[in-house]
Amino acid sequence: MSNKDAINYSATEKIETLPLAEERVEISKKKVIDRRVQISRTTVTDEKIVEAELIREEAVINRIAKNEVIQPDAIPTARQEGDIYIIPVIREEVEIIRRQVLVEEIHVKKVQTTESFQESILLRRQELDISTDEE
Repeated sequence: MSNKDAINYSATEKIETLPLAEERVEISKKKVIDRRVQISRTTVTDEKIVEAELIREEAVINRIAKNEVIQPDAIPTARQEGDIYIIPVIREEVEIIRRQVLVEEIHVKKVQTTESFQESILLRRQELDISTDEE
């Protein structure tokens, strides 16, 4: 079909046209700050007095001189009498006859004392503060 035929065709017949519609969409993002939240952490120090009863034990040692001759079959052994622990100390002496001599006994006694103890200490704890700023 040439240009000339198109003109003739248009002149003789009426052509109806329908307009076409088209919808288009565009999407975009925008950052909107609704509100802000602020969190802060602080450390708080509290002073506290701590009290306790402390027990101390001491050993009181007494040396008791004996210088007693003992028989080989009667050698004393360590023993406890009440709250005293007795440890015999034996020495052999050589003469014509060998014999054991109880030189001394060592008496060990525990002495217990109680004393008050007090010390100031610092205890730490953390606290949170949460605040919001509306915009």
